[in-house]
Amino acid sequence: MYERIFQRLAWVLAIVAACGATHAARGQDGAAPQAPNDFAYSAPADVNRTSPTTPNQMVSDNTNADNANLAARVADLEKALKKVEDKAKADKAKADAAPSVKVIGRLQYDCAAFSQNKASLDAAKDMKDGTEFRRARIGVMGDAFQVVDYKIEMDFASQSATGGTSTTGGPVYLQQTLFKDVYITVKELPIAGNVRVGKFYECFGLETQTSDNYVTFMERSLIGGGVGKIGDRKPGVMLFDWNEAETMTWAAGAFAWQAGENPPTFPLNTQYDDAGGTSFDTRVTWLPWYDEATNGAGYVHLGINYSYRDIAELDPGVAATVTRYSISQLPEAHLANAVVNTGNLNDANRMNVFSPEFVWTDGPFSIQSEYMWFVIQRSAHDNPTFDGGYVQASYFLTGEHRPYIRREGLIGRVIPFENFFRVRTEDGCVATGKGAWEVGYRASYLNLTNSGVTGGRVVDHTLGLTWYLNPYTKVLFNYVHSETTDRGIYDRGIVDLVETRAMINF
Repeated sequence: MYERIFQRLAWVLAIVAACGATHAARGQDGAAPQAPNDFAYSAPADVNRTSPTTPNQMVSDNTNADNANLAARVADLEKALKKVEDKAKADKAKADAAPSVKVIGRLQYDCAAFSQNKASLDAAKDMKDGTEFRRARIGVMGDAFQVVDYKIEMDFASQSATGGTSTTGGPVYLQQTLFKDVYITVKELPIAGNVRVGKFYECFGLETQTSDNYVTFMERSLIGGGVGKIGDRKPGVMLFDWNEAETMTWAAGAFAWQAGENPPTFPLNTQYDDAGGTSFDTRVTWLPWYDEATNGAGYVHLGINYSYRDIAELDPGVAATVTRYSISQLPEAHLANAVVNTGNLNDANRMNVFSPEFVWTDGPFSIQSEYMWFVIQRSAHDNPTFDGGYVQASYFLTGEHRPYIRREGLIGRVIPFENFFRVRTEDGCVATGKGAWEVGYRASYLNLTNSGVTGGRVVDHTLGLTWYLNPYTKVLFNYVHSETTDRGIYDRGIVDLVETRAMINF
């Protein structure tokens, strides 16, 4: 930044000096400034132009004095700029001597109301209308010595299922403080590129890794919310990098995917052995089109993901009735109950998961889609294949677009053309900024019924309206229609819900 300031000042000084020299030359050659046409100047005939007291000589003397003053001012300015430059270098050296610290956080407050038919009440129990702090996080992040970065973030509003059942048949949750992103990254290494160690998102999936600050709807899709603990935040180590043109990214990592969060420990608890519970994940993305002229208002993103997951064994002596592994999912509302559930897959040993991803953005219009299928290997039963996917479309009524983070292959923060404001002007009128407005629709499904497992099939349709007051504050309104089938003895379960969120992050 300082180099640019110095360059611009140097150009200004050069122009000023050139103008001064030009005026000096004109004075010495005897050329007088041209007067307006109706006031043409004519010098008296008896004026001796070679006399020391002629006007031209006076102009020359004044010009020399002005040049001397200009030179003095330039010298003073150069000394001042030198002091600024020296201070900037000292500040940078001081900053490089210790890690930087930036405070980060987010607050999300949700409200939801549900309507269920009898089949849904029988299968998923009563879903209570209510409110909650969906997320209330605080943390710090920063850099150290230009090759290391770090992040420490805790969530004070997280809930985890205790395994118990409430009087209404729903799960019992425990409010607790959980580790979220807690990691260290070493950057710009040969061959490896960048290495991250700690707890963070597995390198699997587009929607899952996109920050909840940037997603279009209140909740991620049926496959994007860490279903079966696939692609969620887990302890591990990851290598990642991108090409020079920033059109491709790649990442590979090993994770303890069945670890807990409070704090992240492995094995998960005393019921599990230390055999299994690990995964290997990889993700590759490609940007075949990116509109440089509009700074990414148009682009096409493609990606492919693969995960190999070894399911943790129960500790010797633990009863076989204890759940070893199961997959369940809520409709797209955090205050809801699970509507599909495989039950205990106590002979499950390994899992292979595949997922392609796609985004097309053309100005305010965007389409995004992912598909996922996973095969579970069981020792005493047939191997079930489950699958799911979603497709969503969104449009900015105010003309903005969904930004793209090229070095991560992810969607970024929306920047409104105009922030929301409402002020009274000097003339007594009220001026208002509208912010940004986005409408969206998403259809998603998840199938957990196959090869003797009757976990059910759920299809969700979500309509969304988002008001971005500014880049860091927004209000979301969602309507979700969810239908569940293929759950054995249960009929078609229907849930309709409306939910809202007010949120801010920094």
